[in-house]
Amino acid sequence: MPVRLDPVPPRVDLGRVLDVVAASAAELGIEAYLVGGFVRDRLLGRDGSDRDIDIVVVGADGVALLEAVARRLGWARPAVFERFATAQVRGAGFVLEVVRARAESYDPESRKPQVRPGTLEEDIRRRDFTVNTLVQGLDGRVLDLTGRGLDDLRRGILRTPLDPAETFSEDPLRMLRAARFVAQLGFRLAAGLREAMRAMAPRTAILSAERVRDELSRLLLSPHPREGMEVLREAGLLDVLLPELVPMVGVEQGGWHVHDVWEHSLHAVELAPRDLLTRLACLFHDAGKPATHALAPDGRHTFHDHPRAGAEIAARVMTRLRYSNDEVARVSALVLHHMRPIQYRADGTGDAAVRRLIRDLGDLRGRSLDLARADTRASAFPGVDGIDELERRMARLDAEGQVSRLRPPLDGHELMRLAGRAPGPWVGRAQRRLVEAVLDGEIPPADAEAARRWLGEHPEPLRG
Repeated sequence: MPVRLDPVPPRVDLGRVLDVVAASAAELGIEAYLVGGFVRDRLLGRDGSDRDIDIVVVGADGVALLEAVARRLGWARPAVFERFATAQVRGAGFVLEVVRARAESYDPESRKPQVRPGTLEEDIRRRDFTVNTLVQGLDGRVLDLTGRGLDDLRRGILRTPLDPAETFSEDPLRMLRAARFVAQLGFRLAAGLREAMRAMAPRTAILSAERVRDELSRLLLSPHPREGMEVLREAGLLDVLLPELVPMVGVEQGGWHVHDVWEHSLHAVELAPRDLLTRLACLFHDAGKPATHALAPDGRHTFHDHPRAGAEIAARVMTRLRYSNDEVARVSALVLHHMRPIQYRADGTGDAAVRRLIRDLGDLRGRSLDLARADTRASAFPGVDGIDELERRMARLDAEGQVSRLRPPLDGHELMRLAGRAPGPWVGRAQRRLVEAVLDGEIPPADAEAARRWLGEHPEPLRG
């Protein structure tokens, strides 16, 4: 029987989408269930988590169901991923993904599963945690096929449906997901799960860099990233996936610090705004301290040039995890400059130094100040008033954005005309000297005439 096309309503809400899914499944005779994080989050009452809808169909092709849903709602046709028997359709801010009930097996040396059709029970038991095994019929009834999902959801416990060694061996990414769910949902690991993860941690070496990157990013953007990162450390996953961070554990700092380098960095991450670049910078901002640690004659802990060492570590790790070149460059710059806002003193820092900081930070200024505030609050340092004052001073000195977008007030052709010289490296050096004069307040930004007068009084750049 052909599927009836209903008029598209002016506003498509969740109720309308689920009604269309149920009607389409009924007309096509398809057995379908809502499943996974969609069901879990609805039962938890989590706001904003009902736009991604996972559906499992039993003994049928899910593509036909999504095609019918798309036609009814006036959406584009679904994308089909034949290898995994899945399909996806998007519209009105919703993402619907359908998978055929399946059983999976993994080769020990492979990161890709062998898939075959399975029963609903087989599909559910191959999932990562009992709280994600709950399914909801299109009539609204919730089914707990493992018998433990609802209880674990109420108690906030992460437990694998099968023996954890089997669950984690099939897809080691599930161990990173455990850490992410701790950070995201505030759940805790069931007894024995951490030990199983530690035993299986070496298997995470087969994971693609992109999968690790995505889970790390989601973890860092969660409400409780410190707890999630501690799971990675305690379960041995840090040693395999982020070994550059392991030396931070246990490194004392002294001064205003009340935590070791590792704990301080995690507190900073949690105190930072939920912005990926800022939180990555908080994670790496002191990563250079272990390599630069020394004890001064008076017993003080010193970490000379640790921002540069940390920036290099951030770049190395993020490049390995396939973050974009832009993300790598931005986080590295934030780490490199992270001490400068903290070291600012209103009565001891001149306008030229503040202009240079504005120039060096560029459009990272806001994130840099957020990082400085999180870094400060993660210690016993008395307040962030100095950083707030620096922000106001930066805004005053760069009221029209002339400093942050600073360019030499004279181009190369003008410099060659004034000097009566041919092109050469001297032109670039002369332009850099003009920029320094602007930063020092000797030439107003973008004032070509003032730059010509300044060169008349300081002709050395023209002479090379």
